[in-house]
Amino acid sequence: MPTGTVTFLFSDIEGSTQRWERHQDAMRTAVARHEQIVNEAVTRHGGFVFKTLGDAFCVAFATAPQAVGAAIDAQRALAEEDFELVDGLRVRIGLHTGHAEERNTDYFGPTVNRVARLMSIGHGGQVLLSATTRDLAHADLPKDTSLVDLGSHRLKDLTEPEHVWQLNGHGLPSEFPSLRSLNALPHNLPIKRTTFVGRERDVADVKDLLARHHLLTLAGSGGVGKTRLAVQAGAEILDRFPDGVWFVDLAPISDAELVASVTSQVLGISQKVGNRVDESIPPWLEHKKLLLIFDNCEHVLETVAALAVSILRAAPDVRILSTSRQVLGIGDEEVLRLRSLEVPHQTDVTPSKVLEFGSVGLFVDRARSVDKSFALTDNTAPIVADICRRLDGIPLAIELAAARVKVLSIPNLAKRLDERFKVLTGGSREVLPRQKTLSALIDWSYDLLDPKEQLLFRNLGIFAGGFGLEAATSVCGAEGSDEIDVLDLLASLTDKSLVIADTSGEHERYHLLESTRAYALDKLTASNQRDRMARRHAEFFRDKAQATAERYNTEFFSWPAEVELDLDDYRGALEWTLTQGNDATVGGTIAGQLSSMWRRGLAVEGRYWILLALERVDESEQPWVAARLWHALGVQSAGKQKLEAAERAVRLFESVGDVRWAGYARISLGRALLDMGRYEEASQEYSRALSAVRASGDRLRAAICLHALASVEWMVGDRGRAGDLFAESLAAHQACGDEEGTAQVQADMAEFEFAEGHPDQALRLASRAAETLRGKNARSSSFIHVNIAVYHIALGDSNGGRQSAREGLHLARQARVEQSIANGLQHLALISALRGESGPAAQLLGYVDAQNKLLGLERQFTEKWSYERLTAALRDKLGDAEIAAFAAEGVAWSEDQAFEEALKV
Repeated sequence: MPTGTVTFLFSDIEGSTQRWERHQDAMRTAVARHEQIVNEAVTRHGGFVFKTLGDAFCVAFATAPQAVGAAIDAQRALAEEDFELVDGLRVRIGLHTGHAEERNTDYFGPTVNRVARLMSIGHGGQVLLSATTRDLAHADLPKDTSLVDLGSHRLKDLTEPEHVWQLNGHGLPSEFPSLRSLNALPHNLPIKRTTFVGRERDVADVKDLLARHHLLTLAGSGGVGKTRLAVQAGAEILDRFPDGVWFVDLAPISDAELVASVTSQVLGISQKVGNRVDESIPPWLEHKKLLLIFDNCEHVLETVAALAVSILRAAPDVRILSTSRQVLGIGDEEVLRLRSLEVPHQTDVTPSKVLEFGSVGLFVDRARSVDKSFALTDNTAPIVADICRRLDGIPLAIELAAARVKVLSIPNLAKRLDERFKVLTGGSREVLPRQKTLSALIDWSYDLLDPKEQLLFRNLGIFAGGFGLEAATSVCGAEGSDEIDVLDLLASLTDKSLVIADTSGEHERYHLLESTRAYALDKLTASNQRDRMARRHAEFFRDKAQATAERYNTEFFSWPAEVELDLDDYRGALEWTLTQGNDATVGGTIAGQLSSMWRRGLAVEGRYWILLALERVDESEQPWVAARLWHALGVQSAGKQKLEAAERAVRLFESVGDVRWAGYARISLGRALLDMGRYEEASQEYSRALSAVRASGDRLRAAICLHALASVEWMVGDRGRAGDLFAESLAAHQACGDEEGTAQVQADMAEFEFAEGHPDQALRLASRAAETLRGKNARSSSFIHVNIAVYHIALGDSNGGRQSAREGLHLARQARVEQSIANGLQHLALISALRGESGPAAQLLGYVDAQNKLLGLERQFTEKWSYERLTAALRDKLGDAEIAAFAAEGVAWSEDQAFEEALKV
């Protein structure tokens, strides 16, 4: 067996289960021949078959070129065989190189797990290489072979993405569908900095229980690994849930009122004013097949339980996995009580034996992550086994201890831990109560920090979510410290596993685990500095919200993405200032300045904070803050309430002499009047707003006013004036560099031209808008593409219409835009009906009608045009009873069924 750095080849037969069911006798012969071919190729290149599982091979090679040679030989020989009797037999292969633990003619460790997951994302006939294997093999590739870069992909171990390469060879297929990586499946599972070790059996239990139960709760004490297990299990069963696996982190919030809002945000459900969010979630999920993970439920237990009951009653294909220190306590809840990792017995403590236990495997993996040379020996294995026993197998405790091997030898580490536990148990060898073991370990880690590290660590507990370097420096830095000082301290805390660093994005982000954050907050409270830090935290995010809102005038795209990163901390600041009543002025400023964020899918939550702030802010003492809140309320509202809030905001802004913001409020007032059909008054208010924002130099808001005035003139029938204003607005948005605004004007101009009977002009404008937003805004792009589909249909180009509708549907599903999904499906139904495929078209229409009714959607001009032609085409072929019968079938479809049927058009 190769030892040390090993290249692994894993293979299996794609779709073998179905082939066994259909061709049992022929499969015996085919699989036997497959085994002979693979064995010959492996032997020829010096490989060692250390395991076979059914038709899967697990092979080890001393070098990467040997593994590549075996893979290409095997695939070529398999391709030459006649497997027609079993409908073809295609093998997928994955190659990865790294260090692995060898014992009892088997291999263990993250490298082995990673090659299995690399193979699993491939297709039959495909050979995939990790970046490490590619680097070691590319210089010695066999003749007539090449490597194709498939880009970066997340595997189901959830660690950093893997750069994947495809091995091509003469006579072998080179075109395959997209890889089945996490990139291709809908989810929001977080990337993990460390590998998943020690709970493989628990993952299997979770997967099995979720197959049989609708609600499963992972219950256990802090630090036992509930979250990590839930996320890993979710990743491994992603392909069971076509509508995705969605992770709802409840740890950052303390207000139970926010549970539904956080959930809707994760699911991409736009909150509608007038509807309770917790009541809108179950019907939205009714036809979905997905897994919902509620993480850290213990502090909002009753609210989560009530929401879970409502969801499960409405959505039979939804599964819920919750993690909590307490069970939810509702009917049909299956509970898996998560215990600590298994620890070695005191008898056989050789390296190979102790590595069979999850606790030791975790210790070794984490120790090796901070010291690449770390390895168990006959001398250290018994000591590590004892350390894991003393730590009760608690994963977080083991990670904190293992992080110290960088500065302590194993014997010294054990000695220091033993001294700490003897103090806590009065000098005896009595085992600590399990719930105290973790806090003792965090205590020990904290006490080993120098005073500057201790100060920063406990101050960081004030952050509810992730944070950046600027925030850590401004809020938590000691007097006189700068970003470099704080960065050095953060690096040290990260090395000690007290802070988690995520450097995968454009900017680094940091966060504390739930248990370590709770500990840091306890220390902060004990130091009598918690309120001071909470104020600094709230004031920092107030200033950030104000600065971002100012930049929003010229940097249209940066606002939502930037705010969303810090949303948990904005919520934390709002809870401290408003819910707890510590500073209504600061909280009111934040709630008002975030108005643009609230209207991007969080309308109900935004309204909650705005109304709470208006209750607490003294309008006579803080007229500008109150004015901003009334303006924000107007943005969130509709009808008479929008009108009244906007009028009040205008009066307050004018009372403090703020002409610019009075102009902004008049834009909202104009919209309220427009919606109420008071077109002349709306035109007057938009004109006043235009004068105000032009006087203040705000070119973007001026462009918005011109766009609105164009819409007003269109509605009152002055098409010539509307056309001129659309053109002026378009030029103004382009001059501001506002790509989204430019595209929105072009899209409205396209609708204007289509309504005027010029589908060719509409297509030209809308295509330009789609190109402007390509790869930048999936939500807006989805609307544009589904409209383009209709323009193509009107021009007699069904193929172009089908292509555009499909693209719009894919974008809409990506961004979870329900209206675009419904519209895209309707347009494909029209194409189907025009081809004479009346039954499928009527089924799709039934699904669309049901969705529109559920979501409260009204068809606009383009959708009405499509709908009228669709119903007319159906009535040409079918009677009303037949149409109704087909439609009833479509009503019962899930979104996936509708999507699959539509793509057949």
